[in-house]
Amino acid sequence: MFLIFRFSDLKLEEDNGIPTEPFLESCYAIVPVLDKLGPTVFAPVKIDFVGNIKKINQKYITNPERFNTLQKIVLYEVDTGVAQVRNSATEALLWLKRGLKFLKEFLLEVNRGEKDIHAALNNAYGKTLRQYHGWVVRGVFALALRAAPSYQGFAAALVSREGDEQKEGFAKGMRRDLDVYLPAMEHQLKLLDALYEDYNLESDEIV
Repeated sequence: MFLIFRFSDLKLEEDNGIPTEPFLESCYAIVPVLDKLGPTVFAPVKIDFVGNIKKINQKYITNPERFNTLQKIVLYEVDTGVAQVRNSATEALLWLKRGLKFLKEFLLEVNRGEKDIHAALNNAYGKTLRQYHGWVVRGVFALALRAAPSYQGFAAALVSREGDEQKEGFAKGMRRDLDVYLPAMEHQLKLLDALYEDYNLESDEIV
């Protein structure tokens, strides 16, 4: 499964610094989950997710040595007064971590044994992104959720070789992989949450 790669392999820097490039690569690595949930109906979600990754990367590549951790990018923008400016890297990271929380909650639902992908997505959405969305965006999500694949279809998307999802031990192996992947992802998100809370960077703005 591709999901064992990235977040769980990421090594934190001193003071729990989250290395920018490996983190963004980890985010790119999870994009196929959105494709497999529905490449057409989830396209707006994917575009937003990938767009935020690119905004952060654009900031990073201006000075990779200076911005080697996500925290350093945010603190730089705080110090220069642009953290809460539209399209800042800090704003992009705010929405990226929200998107990651949605995907994390969805995968947690699946890992706990939920076989109804629609229900897993709906529960994850209710716990994470829904509170930040107005009725128009909620409608887009509702349409996407209704078009979610079956459990079998989603499981097939998580394997590198066609048919592996039908082999004995697949479910056990998936749980083992997610048991490593998800806690690492959650730890990194908690570090970002703490940073945003410390500097009052969270926002209740509805989109």
